[in-house]
Amino acid sequence: MSDDEARRFAAEHAHYREDLRFWRDAATRLGPAVLDLGAAAGRVAIPLARDGADVCALDRSPHMLAELRRRLGDEPPVVAARVRTVEGDLAHIDLDGRFGLVMVAMNTLQVLTEPDDRLTCLRGVRDHLADGGELIFDVALPDTAEIIDSMGVERSGGVHHDAGSGATLHHSSWYDRWDPATHTLEFSLRVHETPREGPTREALRHHRVHLFTPDELASLVARAGLRQIQVLGDFDGGPIENDSERQIHRCGVAA
Repeated sequence: MSDDEARRFAAEHAHYREDLRFWRDAATRLGPAVLDLGAAAGRVAIPLARDGADVCALDRSPHMLAELRRRLGDEPPVVAARVRTVEGDLAHIDLDGRFGLVMVAMNTLQVLTEPDDRLTCLRGVRDHLADGGELIFDVALPDTAEIIDSMGVERSGGVHHDAGSGATLHHSSWYDRWDPATHTLEFSLRVHETPREGPTREALRHHRVHLFTPDELASLVARAGLRQIQVLGDFDGGPIENDSERQIHRCGVAA
């Protein structure tokens, strides 16, 4: 990944805002110290800093963190000063201090496809939680029948506009491979970007992720020395239903 690719990634995901109120409320309740794991270019970290949270933004990509720092340059100095960027591995967290909120947004926990990495990550989170602090993360609620039935079918992800550049972004995606034994999914994302002037260009990214069942997560959380406080099916606080697309877990340190 280059700095330009990180900037394009940030623009491609800027339209996704349905979870921001949820994270802002959590940071207000549990902060001010927040650890944003897999922070990328600061889609959530910057709004939290605007609210007054002190955010440690950890990501493994130096280019994403460079884009985050570039974006902080457009913020008032008092906001920029509240965000600390750290290049690091989600599976091996080693930071100074403890945090009232450790958050993992937008399915980021799913990038840990190795079981040992998932357990090490959550144990690292446990060791970085302040007294009364919470780990909160959201991941997809898998629909394996839908995955199998639509394998290879390209589906539209909508049309979005980048207010900064004026470009129009057409999103689409498809499943490439599903391993039911390991619950590993490979899929592709395509974005056609049409600028205000000039030719359309395409970004194609391939991803490999783990899909968690609620029961698997309950076991993983317990093995990591954490306890489940609440499991939600949407960012409005509703329960998980059969047709829910996501699962949101609130966890604290086990007694």
